[in-house]
Amino acid sequence: MRPAFLLLRNHLFGLRTACKSLKDEPKLKIFVLGSFSISWVIGLSWLFYRSFEFLYRLGGAAFFLVPRLFTLFFMGLGFMLMLSGAVTAYANLFQSPEIRRILTWPVPVKDLFYYNLVKSTLMSSWAFFFIIIPFIGAFGIYREWSPFLLLWSAMCSVPFVMLCSGLGVFFMLILVRWIPRGRTLLLLSALLVAYAGFSATGYMRELQANQNEDMLVLVNFVPGLELASQPFMPNRWLAKAILAFAEADWLPGTVYFLLLLSSVGMLFLMLARFGQWVYPPTLQRQLVGTTALAKKPSLLSRSVHALTPGFHAARAVAIKDSLIFLRDPAQWTQCLIFFGLLGLYFLNLGSLGYGDLSPVWSNLISFLNLFSLSAVMSSLSARFIFPQMSLESRALWMVGLSPTSLPKLMLIKFGVAAVTLGVVGISLSQVSMMMLEVSPLNRMFGNLLMPCVAFTLAGMSAGLGSLFMEVGSKTPAQILNGYGGTLNLILTLLVVILLILVPGIIAHLITIEILSPLENPTLLPFTMVYIVVVAACSGGVPLWLGAKTLASRDY
Repeated sequence: MRPAFLLLRNHLFGLRTACKSLKDEPKLKIFVLGSFSISWVIGLSWLFYRSFEFLYRLGGAAFFLVPRLFTLFFMGLGFMLMLSGAVTAYANLFQSPEIRRILTWPVPVKDLFYYNLVKSTLMSSWAFFFIIIPFIGAFGIYREWSPFLLLWSAMCSVPFVMLCSGLGVFFMLILVRWIPRGRTLLLLSALLVAYAGFSATGYMRELQANQNEDMLVLVNFVPGLELASQPFMPNRWLAKAILAFAEADWLPGTVYFLLLLSSVGMLFLMLARFGQWVYPPTLQRQLVGTTALAKKPSLLSRSVHALTPGFHAARAVAIKDSLIFLRDPAQWTQCLIFFGLLGLYFLNLGSLGYGDLSPVWSNLISFLNLFSLSAVMSSLSARFIFPQMSLESRALWMVGLSPTSLPKLMLIKFGVAAVTLGVVGISLSQVSMMMLEVSPLNRMFGNLLMPCVAFTLAGMSAGLGSLFMEVGSKTPAQILNGYGGTLNLILTLLVVILLILVPGIIAHLITIEILSPLENPTLLPFTMVYIVVVAACSGGVPLWLGAKTLASRDY
């Protein structure tokens, strides 16, 4: 049997098994995901339509702006595709449970690399089409172009997706193969963090120095536009091809499409040679690992031991969970991508002139930023905190023999999660409020909201994860697919809306002078009490129910 056919049959068998398992999925989960998908497409299409409507109200400037904004839009999607392709390929090439099993088959390692390269490209590209279809559809509807515009866009997007994902795989292989380990890695990481901090400080100083410049200069108003408009960038080729096909300008559109296609062919030929040379020793290194790191405790372990004498159970659990998280790039890269994109957006608020907005708009944007940050924290808490107790269920007998208990273990995980979410949330919210130059009232609400949101999300995810603990589940994905995971995600989002919406409305009414704290001296205290009570109840009640359930469980 040919190796390619063997791998394809294995993949088709996995797809058939996944399709059969859909019948066992909770109806609530299917309803929520279906409703969200439809709402996403409709809402994003409406947003893009209104954006194009606004741009074309500018008159002749729109014909200059729209093609360049197309290139910027595709450049942003291209960078996200590279990151997604790198993370997905690392998981498929090195950490997939089926890798060890397939290595026992009569399949050459180079064929295994080609198979996982194509698989990673397909897995990392679905979100791209989920964004580009509403974007191109709204543009075509507004300009009253042919419905075939979506078909042309999809045809041109396929090589662009393959090109960006392939570049992500290429850089990932270089990092995994030649990245240093041990103290050298720590030193390089510290230097990188120091350089990033220095660059961010200089960037903020430059933004403050340029506040008085003419904001009508397009390059200053839209950061990254000059890079996106470079003639050698693939995002520019894609934008030119789509716009050319939309206007029935077939020759330039075909040239740009063939340019994308030839670039993909060249890249994948290079990846085939490069992967055939690099992948086998890198896979061996990842599977076997090194024993040098296990001879002495890690730096994280030594630091935690030095900072927290005593509290042995809490310290051991915190070190174990932190090391598991840091040693799995598929986990920490997700947090890095989400929070990194939010951080870049918050840092660029000054260059976009948001600091000069009226108090009404500044208040609105600040609370929208708080909501977006809280929503990201909600999704990540559902991904990382909710499955924790279910993953521990495979070794419950060890907890029974140790000088601790399941409720105490849950509280330790809750504490670590609450502190981590609080530090990240407070830091990013402070950057947002500083760049927007919000009023003292907004700053007071923001300083109170983010710790409460962190407590709530950690409490609900840890508590509901204990209440709906699934014994024997092997992966977080299996745990999140259950009824408890879906319910946790829905409830956390609802509580985030309750926490952000009420203070946001009150702050808006105060800003437009409908309400006044001087005439209603109890308004602000009652609002603050509302935030604290909602956070305490929504985070504390699941913790109490989870602890009660765990206390009654048998080891």
